[in-house]
This record gives sequence, C-alpha cells and structure tokens, in this order.
Amino acid sequence: MNITRLSPLILVILLAFAPFNGAAQKKAKLTPDVKDALKTARVLLVRYEAPPLDIMTPKDVAGAGLVANLTKSDIADNRERHRFYPSEKVQKNLDKLLQEQGFMTQIALKPEAFDFTMPSGLKDVSKYADADADYIIEVIVPLMGWRATYGATKWSTYSLNLGVEVRIIRKSDLARVWKTNVGHGGYNDKELKFHITELEENGKELIAGLLDTIAVECARKVVENYAKAKK
Repeated sequence: MNITRLSPLILVILLAFAPFNGAAQKKAKLTPDVKDALKTARVLLVRYEAPPLDIMTPKDVAGAGLVANLTKSDIADNRERHRFYPSEKVQKNLDKLLQEQGFMTQIALKPEAFDFTMPSGLKDVSKYADADADYIIEVIVPLMGWRATYGATKWSTYSLNLGVEVRIIRKSDLARVWKTNVGHGGYNDKELKFHITELEENGKELIAGLLDTIAVECARKVVENYAKAKK
C-alpha cells in the first residue's frame, strides 16, 4: 500500500491502530472468584476524555465534494463541533447501575478525566500502580466513537452515535480481567434523529438531551454484558 497517497486523517488512524511494539498488557480472566471479589472490592471508576463531537459532512465520504455538489449540501461543511462529555455521563450511569444491581458495592468515581488517549497509549496502565483501589474500571470513548452521521441520500437528517469501551484492571498485577465494547444510536434509531437546521436553533440543548438517553443505554449494555460474562 502506498501510504504517501493516504489523507493525513486516514494515516493517523492507521498508525494509531497499528500493532504496538512495547510491552504487552497483562491479561487475566473474569473467573467466578474475581466476580465475587469485585462485589466487595474497592473499585475506582475512571474515564478518559472523549474526542469532540464529529458532525459528519458530505465531504467526509465523498472525496472532493461530489455528494455536496449533487445535494447542494455545502451548508454542512461549517457545522460547529460542539464539545460534550459523553464519557462522564456513561461513568455516572455505570456507577449507579453496578451498585443498584449488586455487582459492586464500593465504587469511587475519579471526577477528573484522563486526557483522550489513542489505543496504543491505553496499553500502559502503570499509572494505576499507586491507586487506592483493588480494581480500576475505565470508561473510554474511542476516536470516531462520538459522531453525528447521516444516511446515503439524506445528508440533512442526522443520527447521534456513541461507542464506548470499558475495561477492568486488577491493581495487584495491573492485569486486564475484562473488556467490552458497546454502542448506541445509528440511523435506524428514530429517537436519536435530528435535522441539521436544529443545530442552529438549539443545537447544544438538543445534543445534550439525546446524549442523556444514549449514556444510559450504553451503561445498561455494559452491565448487561458483565452479567453475561463467562464465569
């Protein structure tokens, strides 16, 4: 593959997901003993800052504005990238659901977020070596995981999408004992659709309200996956 012909954004994404040559992250299993331990263990629930909301435009998918020209949708080119904090909302909902359902009873939230980190950097969990906890739960929103996208022919009708990765790290040996990836939203979800003109009228309030719904659903799916995890 001739990487000199790739766009800078695609090149960055490819490099971020390239194999990591450093020390591999330790991995362990979510055994029945580990699940039992987590019920009463001291758990620190942390989050990584999410990237800014990416509002898809026709040029994102159509090269030099082909679809933009056909649909006269150049208005989409300059949509402001509003800043929201989806990982914080998922973190708080996850804390509530895990404790309500009795999966964990001693959860402490770390209010300050870690900076947004690409996958290669997430392999380094040495920062938890001195954590005042037995286990650490991480809430991560990956690059391109927080987006507003549209259908192939309806560029002006958008749907909100959120993808979340959650990992559980054991502090004693810094081994990852569990990981899951969930998502909510998509073009078929009518409740999460909006027209691009709505961003001009009350965009911040609109997105914030939809995010509240998405954050609850993502947290619910994480807990559901944890409950189903092999014992």
